[in-house]
This record gives sequence, structure tokens and C-alpha cells, in this order.
Amino acid sequence: MGAAKARATRTKRGGFIFGALAGMVAGLLLAPKSGRETREQLFGQAGIGGQVDRIKGAIGAGKDSAADQNEALRRKIEETRERLRNQMDVGGNGVGGEDAYGGPAGTAPGDES
Repeated sequence: MGAAKARATRTKRGGFIFGALAGMVAGLLLAPKSGRETREQLFGQAGIGGQVDRIKGAIGAGKDSAADQNEALRRKIEETRERLRNQMDVGGNGVGGEDAYGGPAGTAPGDES
């Protein structure tokens, strides 16, 4: 069973690579601009080095954004843990106290007590 799955994965990967190469060739052959114009559009005056710098900058910005999101998520998790600890302390054994909606524990929002 494992060999069949590995073969299917290789087949999918090979198909993807073939499709990507075919797309690149078709794009180059059917492009309305000359090769020089296309290279100029892709690489600009800075050439490949400029593209590499631009990609590195984008990756750095992505890492910074991910780190910021990670920190915000960690803060929210810690705030939620603290709120739940406080609710457990108030409720004791889980009976009484307030639920997440601010009502008595064990009731649904809108229930009349």
C-alpha cells in the first residue's frame, strides 16, 4: 500500500513539474513582446540582483508580520487562560460562578434563571 502511495505522489509531482515547464514555454513562445523587452520587464535595470533583493525584502517583511501575528496570538491565548483560571477560581468545582457569556454557569445565553 505504501509503494502505491509513493508512486502516486511521484506521478503528481512529475505532472506538476511538466505543467509548469509547459506553461513557461508557452508563455515565452506566445508573449507579445520581444525577449529583450520581456527580460527588461522581469528584471528591470537592476537585473537579477535587484529581483533577489526585492524577494529578500518581501521575505523579511513576511517574517516580521508572522512574528507580530505570533506574538498577538500568544497574548490572546494567555489572556484567555487567565480569564478561564479566574472563572474556575470563582466557580470552585465548576458549579456556580459565571460562564463565558457573563451569565450564571451552566446556563445558555438568554436563559431565564
